[in-house]
Amino acid sequence: MLFPTIDFAIFFLVAFVVAWLLNPYPTPWKLGIIALSYFFYSWWDWHFVFLLLASTVLAHLGAIGASRRRASPKMAKASLIGSLVGLLGLLGYFKYYGFFASNVDNLLHSMGAGRLIPLLQPTLPVAVSFFTFMAVSYVVDVYRGRIELARPVDLAVYLCFFPHLIAGPIVRGEELLPQIRRRRDPAEVDFSRAIWMIMAGLFKKVVISSYVSTAIVQPVFAAPNAHSAP
Repeated sequence: MLFPTIDFAIFFLVAFVVAWLLNPYPTPWKLGIIALSYFFYSWWDWHFVFLLLASTVLAHLGAIGASRRRASPKMAKASLIGSLVGLLGLLGYFKYYGFFASNVDNLLHSMGAGRLIPLLQPTLPVAVSFFTFMAVSYVVDVYRGRIELARPVDLAVYLCFFPHLIAGPIVRGEELLPQIRRRRDPAEVDFSRAIWMIMAGLFKKVVISSYVSTAIVQPVFAAPNAHSAP
């Protein structure tokens, strides 16, 4: 689901109403945001919701052990390493398995060893780098003592929050987690600034960016020899 589309406009309207109605109730609000974010992420392919869930579980379990750095330094370090291996392993599998498997298999074949490596090309999930590195930064920050261990529901919101899930930026836990925990006062919402930022962003994307793409970028890439360097 892309942002400047009718589908997202309808989704955002529903999400805004749900979040507004649940705002007085912290835990239901968080659960509602998680449900909305998972629905948003599943719009492209629902199977990858389980990858997002697995990354959340790995980050939480790793952070539990990493938070015991003073009581059990060895256990904390082992938890940190195990969590990072699991998180980066998932990222590496989806992003780089096909590349490395193909090259290793070709090398073995040239040495007469035959075809030994399964040649798979996993589909790259949307935003896997974003939520993986956010999970990694969270576990590392807990290990270093920069942030406290978050409740599972808070961590889930932190990793799946749909406004930054597929487009970033990568937000540190010390920045976003306190905002997730803090109840928002409807009387303090800066509506004029929010509407201005949304409309300005849509103008930049739909009018400027799309025009530059169709009028300049695509024609040049389609026939580079027909254009000068300037």
